[in-house]
Amino acid sequence: MELRGAAGHVVVGGGVLGLSAAWRLAERGADVLVLDKGRIGGGASGAAGGIVRNYYRAPAITDVVRQSVEIFESDPEAFGFRQVGYLAAVPEAQVDDLV
Repeated sequence: MELRGAAGHVVVGGGVLGLSAAWRLAERGADVLVLDKGRIGGGASGAAGGIVRNYYRAPAITDVVRQSVEIFESDPEAFGFRQVGYLAAVPEAQVDDLV
C-alpha cells in the first residue's frame, strides 16, 4: 500500500476509538488519514484510552479496580502512570455513589 504524502487530519490507531474519531471528522468534510500498526479494526481499543479510574458501580469489580489503581500509584514511573484528574458526569441518582 502506498502512503499519502499529506492529510488535513491524521488519526493514529484504527480501532474502535480511532475509526470513530476519523468517521466523525470525515462526516464534517475533513481530509482524514488513519494509520495503524496492524490491521484496521483488528486491535484492542480499550488499551488506547489510557484510563485508570477507581469508580465502578459493579461491586464485583470495585475491589479489583481499587487494587489496580494502588499498583499503578505504587510506582508511577515503572508503569508510565501520570495522574491528571478525572471528570465524571453521572445521573443525579448516582451522585452519592460517585462521591
